Amino acid sequence: MTENTGVSYEDCSVYVDAADSSTVITWLKERLGSGDGGQCLTVGPLLVSGAFNDYSTGRKVHPFEFLEWPTVLECEAAAGAEPSAVVAAVTTLLETLWGGGWKALAACGFEDELPAGGGLERFPVPAASTGPSRERTERWRGLLKAGGKSRRKFL
Repeated sequence: MTENTGVSYEDCSVYVDAADSSTVITWLKERLGSGDGGQCLTVGPLLVSGAFNDYSTGRKVHPFEFLEWPTVLECEAAAGAEPSAVVAAVTTLLETLWGGGWKALAACGFEDELPAGGGLERFPVPAASTGPSRERTERWRGLLKAGGKSRRKFL
């Protein structure tokens, strides 16, 4: 695997089609066996916290429109984490979710290094005739990658 030049491996958002982030975190802890006893879990060099997706409006949209999925897992890498370890940790998170039947998609600068393009190949952007246009979704994806979503700081 080749590290992408100029790409940040510090954080990644994983959108999950689940009504409650605490259910997702608890489910992941049971499978991955890591956590702090609270609403965070550790996967490799990542601290993962679940939250309500602020972009979700509750609209009835195409089922693969990830920006409307109610849960987002904020993944923050430990200082000095190797990019390959971050990619491996997000891969583990995605594959665990997918294996459990969850719809999950990663939005980050290194999604091309993740299986199925971070989930984009599994949950393709809907055509303009069935949902938001690709341009609108790509604009939002660009904002997410550029830090448009405020980072949550963990203690």
